[in-house]
Amino acid sequence: MIRQRIGSTAAIIVFILGFIGVGHMLATEPGRLFRQLLFIGIFGLIFYVIYKVFMAPKISAEDMRYRKTAQASKKRMQRPNAPQVKPSAATKKKAKAKPGSNVTKLSKRSSLNRTDGPRLTVIEGKKGKKKKKANM
Repeated sequence: MIRQRIGSTAAIIVFILGFIGVGHMLATEPGRLFRQLLFIGIFGLIFYVIYKVFMAPKISAEDMRYRKTAQASKKRMQRPNAPQVKPSAATKKKAKAKPGSNVTKLSKRSSLNRTDGPRLTVIEGKKGKKKKKANM
């Protein structure tokens, strides 16, 4: 508990001193401050480009297929006017039946809320590889 207070207090002090230093440099030598910020930005950009080009993990073909399928699924779920399922003959009979018939509430609800079923896409992958299990 005390360590957290000391660490956060030290961080606050460092930030306050940094703002005071930047403010002083802005008041006394604004050209030098601009030059330093420009060099920091240039070096940051260089390191970012080097990281993206050489260090970033390459996306495999399987990952690309997964992302494409996920985007298609997301678009399909966001469509406001999804195609409605035509009621079957059994559903029409249930609608015409008397309110006191032997049909339970559960069966009425499940038949009314059904849609055309899940849309699944097969994503190829390493299906033959077995996972290693710990021996105990």
